Amino acid sequence: MQPQEETSSNRIVKVQEECKIVIDFTQLRKEHYNVLSKREKDQAVQMLGPNPLYDDFKRVSQAVGTTIKNLKRWKRCGTDRKKGCGRKKLNPHAEKQLIEWVIQRVHSTGRKISRQELRCRALELFENQHFCASKGFLDKFVKSYQLKQMMNDILKSNGKLNTKNLSTKLSQNDVKIEEELQLDTVKKEEEDDIKIENLSLYPNKSFSAFQTQ
Repeated sequence: MQPQEETSSNRIVKVQEECKIVIDFTQLRKEHYNVLSKREKDQAVQMLGPNPLYDDFKRVSQAVGTTIKNLKRWKRCGTDRKKGCGRKKLNPHAEKQLIEWVIQRVHSTGRKISRQELRCRALELFENQHFCASKGFLDKFVKSYQLKQMMNDILKSNGKLNTKNLSTKLSQNDVKIEEELQLDTVKKEEEDDIKIENLSLYPNKSFSAFQTQ
């Protein structure tokens, strides 16, 4: 009986030690690093030397208060911050094709492109079943490329900017286009929610059946 008691107590001690290790790792992950200026980054790269080893990266990392990963990136790619850092575009090539289509379309038709036309063309170019060309995407696309100003400039250069009949027709269709766009977006979101619910229901059913047994 005594050896078994000693074995169980040893296991408890091991579990406690493992828990301490996990806690230590979580504390390390919460550690905050300094935001360095370009000058400080350049100095950190100089401290690494021409052919730095892992110990060099570790030493400089602790000295300047940044990660080894950052030091390796600065050493490899330089310390200049790239412009446009943020969320990546879903399909930059398709966006380029879409804006080129808008320019060509405005030149050929002599009128502005409606939201519904823009959405339909975007769906054709992106060719992605998860892409629904939502109102949020269209708003961001129009704003980032200054689409309204671009179309006005094209029409102005062609002498067709002050077409009263066209502006009246477009203003009458604005509400209808927005309603259709919102309905299509809601429908797409509901379909995605149903798919997610179906995927999550099957594991729950199998788990509940396992419990009843």
